[in-house]
Amino acid sequence: MARRTEAQRQRPARTIDDAYSDAGLIEAESAVAKRPNRRGEQTREKVIQAATECFAEYGYTRTRISDITHRADISQGNFYRHFASLDDVFLAVMRPGLTELGEAMSRRLATDSELDALVDVNVTYLHAYSRHRKVLRLLREAAAASSNEGFQQLWLNMRGDFVARTRRWLQRLQDNGTIGETDVDLLAETLGCMTEQMAYVHVGLPSSTPKRERIDELGRALGEVWYRALPHTRAAATK
Repeated sequence: MARRTEAQRQRPARTIDDAYSDAGLIEAESAVAKRPNRRGEQTREKVIQAATECFAEYGYTRTRISDITHRADISQGNFYRHFASLDDVFLAVMRPGLTELGEAMSRRLATDSELDALVDVNVTYLHAYSRHRKVLRLLREAAAASSNEGFQQLWLNMRGDFVARTRRWLQRLQDNGTIGETDVDLLAETLGCMTEQMAYVHVGLPSSTPKRERIDELGRALGEVWYRALPHTRAAATK
């Protein structure tokens, strides 16, 4: 896997509009939509709710605009007043989940009481994942099956941001002497892959949402493995 550039490593946290634009899914100048009137806002939210249900029931590849308009009880003409395409409404459906997941991934990793901090970060991430697990599962489907390459790029960019934040955290620990010499790029990628797979297999794929206690258990296991994976220096270990 190619090493990330220094510019990528130092990139600040982005908004969901930035993420969509970077993936080529929307134009930067179109990121903030014109505000409709109250009735228009209600109709738009009605369409998004209907689309959320249809995508969850049929999946990304089998959902049609006619399914959404039928469930929302509106005409196709009314649909196109608010959304340009099926992919356009799909982006609106994904927005809340991707926003919350991005915020969970951006939580600051404290260097004091590292184990507790790592457990807290992973538990928070998995709970955010669980609240939007159907939508996140849909994004993986769209990334794999859609002819729109932007969805694959969006998925890659989001996981890349997670790895980059982890890498910057590892570098800070190394710079202040908490951990010893290690390949921070490879370690960040390894931790990211482990967390992503745990979330997808144990939270995203089950037929029903895991219980809160189970998610806490998974998050604690992840946090402990993250902690043990760090090459602590002898001085840091004896503090």
